[in-house]
Amino acid sequence: MKRIMYLVYLTAFLSVGWSQTTGKLTGIVQGDDGSALVGANVIILGTGSGASAGDAGDYTILNVPAGSYTVMASYIGYASKEVSNVQVISGLSTEIDFSLSTSSIEGEVVQVTAVKPLIQKDETSSVSTVSSEQLRNMPIRDLNSILATVPGVVVQNDEVYIRGGRNNEIAYYLNGAGTTNLGDRSNLVYVPAEAVEELQVQVGGYDAEISGANSGVIKRTLKKGTSEYSGSFSVQNDGSGSGEGSFGDGYSYGHQTVLASVGGPLLPGNESLKFFAAVESSKEEDSYVKIANGFEFLDQKDERTDNSSYVDQFDLTWKDGATPGREDEDFNFTGSLSYDAGPLRATVGVVTNSGTTNQGGNIMSQLQWGGATVKTANDTGAYLNSFDISPRYRTNEYSNNMLISELTFALSKNTILRANASTFSLDYEAKDNLLGTNWKLWGDSSAVQEKLGFSDENVSEPILNDDGDTTGYNTTSFGYTPFTSRYVEKADYLINGMPVTRPGTMPGGYYKGAYSKTGFSASIQHVMGEHDIKAGFDYSKHTMRNYFANPTVMKFAQDTEGTYGYTTYGAFDSIPAWIWRPYIDGFGYDKDGNEIDERAEYRGVPSGQTGEDISYIDGAKTPTEIGFYIQDKMEFDDIIVNVGLRIDQLDPSETAPDRADSLTFYDVSKYVDPTSWKAIDPYTEIQPRIGISFPFTDKTNVYGYYGRFSQLVDLNSMYYTAYDYRTQMGVGGNYYNDPIGFGLEPVRTTQYEIGFKQQVSNDAALKVTGFYKNQKGLIQADRVSAQTLAGDLDTPYNYVRNGDFATTKGVEFSLALRSASGLTVDMNYTAAQAEGTGSGRSSYLAALDRGTQAPTMVNPVDFNQTHSGSINLDYRLKGTQTFLDGLGSNLLFTFNSGHAFTYVYRPVGGQVSAFDAGVDYMDDTRSRQALEPVGASTTPWVYNLDLKLDKDFTFAGYGLKVFARVNNLLDRRNALNVYQATGSASDDGFYGNDVYSESFVELYGDDPDGDGVTDYEEMYRAVNIDNDESYRLATGDNLISAPRQVFLGFAINF
Repeated sequence: MKRIMYLVYLTAFLSVGWSQTTGKLTGIVQGDDGSALVGANVIILGTGSGASAGDAGDYTILNVPAGSYTVMASYIGYASKEVSNVQVISGLSTEIDFSLSTSSIEGEVVQVTAVKPLIQKDETSSVSTVSSEQLRNMPIRDLNSILATVPGVVVQNDEVYIRGGRNNEIAYYLNGAGTTNLGDRSNLVYVPAEAVEELQVQVGGYDAEISGANSGVIKRTLKKGTSEYSGSFSVQNDGSGSGEGSFGDGYSYGHQTVLASVGGPLLPGNESLKFFAAVESSKEEDSYVKIANGFEFLDQKDERTDNSSYVDQFDLTWKDGATPGREDEDFNFTGSLSYDAGPLRATVGVVTNSGTTNQGGNIMSQLQWGGATVKTANDTGAYLNSFDISPRYRTNEYSNNMLISELTFALSKNTILRANASTFSLDYEAKDNLLGTNWKLWGDSSAVQEKLGFSDENVSEPILNDDGDTTGYNTTSFGYTPFTSRYVEKADYLINGMPVTRPGTMPGGYYKGAYSKTGFSASIQHVMGEHDIKAGFDYSKHTMRNYFANPTVMKFAQDTEGTYGYTTYGAFDSIPAWIWRPYIDGFGYDKDGNEIDERAEYRGVPSGQTGEDISYIDGAKTPTEIGFYIQDKMEFDDIIVNVGLRIDQLDPSETAPDRADSLTFYDVSKYVDPTSWKAIDPYTEIQPRIGISFPFTDKTNVYGYYGRFSQLVDLNSMYYTAYDYRTQMGVGGNYYNDPIGFGLEPVRTTQYEIGFKQQVSNDAALKVTGFYKNQKGLIQADRVSAQTLAGDLDTPYNYVRNGDFATTKGVEFSLALRSASGLTVDMNYTAAQAEGTGSGRSSYLAALDRGTQAPTMVNPVDFNQTHSGSINLDYRLKGTQTFLDGLGSNLLFTFNSGHAFTYVYRPVGGQVSAFDAGVDYMDDTRSRQALEPVGASTTPWVYNLDLKLDKDFTFAGYGLKVFARVNNLLDRRNALNVYQATGSASDDGFYGNDVYSESFVELYGDDPDGDGVTDYEEMYRAVNIDNDESYRLATGDNLISAPRQVFLGFAINF
């Protein structure tokens, strides 16, 4: 035992980073008479792994990477046996028993194919594994859609929820290294499904080596090279281009994916060093994938009073089919290099992603991002001058890189040392398609006019009467400009009371950011009889930065000699902080966008002030996590016990005030005095975990699990800028949908589950699991009371703190069928009830604003889906010796019962516009009132059917696969969300309801064509009812599911 502890300390000192990606191979080697073959050799072909059978013929091979293998057993005087298609699952044991027959023929080998066991008896909690073969056959490719087929997992509005937890309670791993963004707890790294060897989802609890997950763990393992060279080249697309014809009666959305992969020995004949590499290039001309409904509003004239001196005329149109202006282009490289030579194994994984997203696609800004033909009026009011304005839009460009290395060394056949290191970096930046990333020019009319290709010149010619006298002037415009002066843009157009973005104007502000992570850890594993003991540590450090600049700030950099109506300073560097601070914000960058690690201060005395103004921008955020764990998995004949203990030290690396209602500010700037906030001490979390499995027989198993888990909150809830704290605390007076936070403790979860697994036939197994989970310390909104204000604080404000709690209970059913006839069936169903005092960090901001009590009783959360499930049928035809061999099909049916929502009443009027009057209450919740208990209603049931058909051919040693994928085969339009005022996805309760719309119809309701429907009503319907525009902009979600999408493709394999 002293030796084991010494090795733990030695490993911790010498090595870095790990989370388990390997499994274990066990079994017995016997002769055909049942006698133990002591000393028989068992090896995994193509690797350096193997073992010798013990006194009872038993063998154990540790540290086997997840994947599919061929395992061979041999013994002198017996025919060797090879078992192919042996699936090793990370964290679990795979049993392969050998019965060898006596043979007088030297070198005789018996070959058989392994069948994946229907029951994994050493599972002590709920684990779902999707193999590379299953990923290859499914009709869906994106990770979230695949996760939605797993019991206990809900995907709603493209967010993943596991067993009733919020969407920020999942840990993501790739090759054992964490890929969780601590800002919003999302997955940082994309890997194409074709490069994944195994996808594992743990929903019911996890070993002590896992950290940072209150609800579930999603682990992916990269493919590795094999002993033989192999590769693939594939192309698939959904038609001829966005908005054009598709393979069917629908539309193409311009989706295309090209993928190439290759793997094998790095050096011919050397099986110790292998590689795998995959390259994917993808393009989506319409990333929304939603039906657009066309309309035409021709010869529209700007109605905005402020623009009366330069009234423009233009067309506002939309086409049926796809949504333009939302092009995504992405590139991925995924590779692995593995070295396997007996006791030493090393693996390096590399993933790099880059891409560009066009941030257009909104109907009311189409003249900007799509370009437009604009007519301007002369002095007579005639629209004679026509200008074709170039598109102007903002893109998001990103690149990320991840490097993962893992080293394992077998000290003996029973003791394994592991060390792992990983690095990750992400950079993203906004770009103007005309002016690039030089944001200081984005609002400069000189630079913009040059790119647009127009001047801003008007030429006036006299109008002469018969006597030759001048009676007036005709003014002809030889240019177009969206500016009134060098740095001031004209106001947007107004059509029927609805704002339309003017072409050529600035497409939003500039931003950039960076996220980096370094992780390292080490462990030791020692098998001692029935005990499989692991101990280790892990450490990760994250660095987060972001920067925002409103280019309008450059108006203050103009020449100081001009007359502008505001003070100018001649250069950007001369603009004082009290001027630029509403325009430039962030942390980890100074005002110029240079990286900083420490706080940057800006001081000066404003004109007319006697005191010094002190502004500052905080340095980079650097949270760290360190954990230690030990666990013992005891595998006896009739019981398996997995006991672990994890201790985490979680450090958000942040400061906070002692009291939320007692704050100190700088006198002039009203920034928080940073010396009045204290550093938050790291949180120490002790998390015991135990799982028990009772394998009564090879076909019957009962298991149970108890565990406690802790994780940092999503740090976006407490990583606010110094200016955010100033405006919400020091200045106050406004309503914020995103209240600030500070000093937030980790969220803590306790989970229980009990499960039963029964193999009901040679080909089928049933699994039933019941679970219960409670959570404390979830983030909720609160308000500082006006009665307790102290220090320099003189106005109440909203903020977030720990306080919400939630409970989830449910039952999961799974039925797996593995038929020798080629049919595979996986059926999953989950019935669950997720309840909490709130569904998210700002669930009851409206109650705080009205001074009413926040909920203290649990109600269904808005992501609760009481019923959900999937049925996956896969059929492979082979062995018929006909042309039909190689034919395959995969049919995937998914369903859910809809999610909870609350009917609300919204008063007439309020701060609403002609454009968003039907949805404003869903964004600004202060005016609405619940008409029923929270979460008492549910949206309609959702059903979806996806299909993949494929056929394999062989030509001259090459394989050719042709395939078709159909998403939403039945073209069903499911209501994913509803308007809370009506419970409908097609009726917003405003359009056609005179009580709410009458005032807008009277104000903007001309009816020039005399059809009884005003232009305002026609436009509102076309934009907001037929195309969901205001709902999508207000919530970021879709009302209706994506329509049918048909892909055709081929793959060449060797």
